[in-house]
Amino acid sequence: MKKTNNTHKCKYIIIGAGIGGLSLALALQRLNQQVLVFEKAPEIKEVGAGVMLTPNATRSLDSLGVLKEIEKDATLPKKTIVRHYQTGKEMSTTDLGDDFTKKYGHPYYDVHRVNIHSSLYNSVKRNDMNCIKVNHELIDFFQSESFVTAKFNNNLVVEGEFLIGCDGIHSLVRKIIKASDNPNYTGNLAWRGLMPVESLPEHQRGPEINIWIGPKKHIVEYTVKSGRFKNYVAISNVKDWHEEGWTVRSSVDQALAEFKDWHQDVRNIISATPQDECYKWGLFDRNPLGSWSENRVTILGDAAHPMLPFMAQGAAMSIEDAIVLSRCFVKYENPRKIFESYENERIDRTAWCQLQSREAGQLFQKISSREDLDSDRAQRGKILYEYDAPRVKV
Repeated sequence: MKKTNNTHKCKYIIIGAGIGGLSLALALQRLNQQVLVFEKAPEIKEVGAGVMLTPNATRSLDSLGVLKEIEKDATLPKKTIVRHYQTGKEMSTTDLGDDFTKKYGHPYYDVHRVNIHSSLYNSVKRNDMNCIKVNHELIDFFQSESFVTAKFNNNLVVEGEFLIGCDGIHSLVRKIIKASDNPNYTGNLAWRGLMPVESLPEHQRGPEINIWIGPKKHIVEYTVKSGRFKNYVAISNVKDWHEEGWTVRSSVDQALAEFKDWHQDVRNIISATPQDECYKWGLFDRNPLGSWSENRVTILGDAAHPMLPFMAQGAAMSIEDAIVLSRCFVKYENPRKIFESYENERIDRTAWCQLQSREAGQLFQKISSREDLDSDRAQRGKILYEYDAPRVKV
């Protein structure tokens, strides 16, 4: 590509300013590296609702220096309770309190996605006020032996040593380097809502996580913003769905109709949802990839391994990716060695998590036994929560 007067230079070109892209930017900045982050949206505005931050995620965020800010508005849930969809009977309980935190070295928090995103964004901006560029949509990139040239929709051209696609499930970067397959609709449609806890009966205002399981449906509900708001995700088998995204409007009546024969506590939560806070989205999935990189370009987060929400690991895996990749960048100079080390550490773990998330969804959409539920959560917890992205060998 012929260089123009509008060509800029930067070592690391990061595409996407979501949680994964900002985590990578911050991780590299903390290692004294120069980054530019390009976001196609006209403004930085993270959407979504609650996020469960398991110890592997809080450990990673602590290493980035943002956990103390995030936990100011977080909820410590104390325990997870799996309940029968009609009787409300406790079918499995997992302690998440002080003993759990001591065991894994970091807490399990329920937070609003905006709290994570804004903490990362503000930290990146404090390090470099000008490193995040909004309203810049990547349209193509080209590689040579020694650099990558990225072209944006406003005719800006940026030359860097590396380009990292953090641009989500519809990643253009993935499509270019991997001839990306289309994501598949899983047959699951999710409703989500957010409401002040005062709008619920007193017995439903506690900080614990409740997972209601029933035939072909399940609901997860927990508090965010220091326990002031209740967040829920209600998932049901729905045959046809063609839209994708987090912000498709729905009606409270539609969600109630879907869960008409469920426990009154479930219906209380759905009923309390403000009309402008009720959304639905189809859950889409991809099979794991065997590699993520090509020459000087790689991907992370949902671009590399879109994750169903049934193990609450989507954000966690993106943050882990970012920390491991940043460490590979500063340890090695050769692009092949950098990405080989990154993939060797991350692909097996994220592929396992993708596939286990599918299985977790199946477990929650039937009346599973206490033994199966306890065994499943214990096995997954050990593998997930003990992982230490800041210290794994790369």
